[in-house]
Amino acid sequence: MDLLKQLESKMQALVQQRNQLRDELEALKVTGTVGGREIQSLRARLEEVLAEKTSLEREREAVKEQVASILRALEALG
Repeated sequence: MDLLKQLESKMQALVQQRNQLRDELEALKVTGTVGGREIQSLRARLEEVLAEKTSLEREREAVKEQVASILRALEALG
């Protein structure tokens, strides 16, 4: 009888441990999903920022060309 009680006690402890591990796994899955969404959001934002940077670089080059053109025109006048 003692042996059966010991086995039952160990089995209950193992079932409780399994349930705890299952809960931890679910929590990790949820955290991973949230983290995955956050990473996707950050990647999308990075793409937007890089596109904006490229646009600003083009605009800067256009302004440089305009300034150079104005300076050439002033030199021709002066």
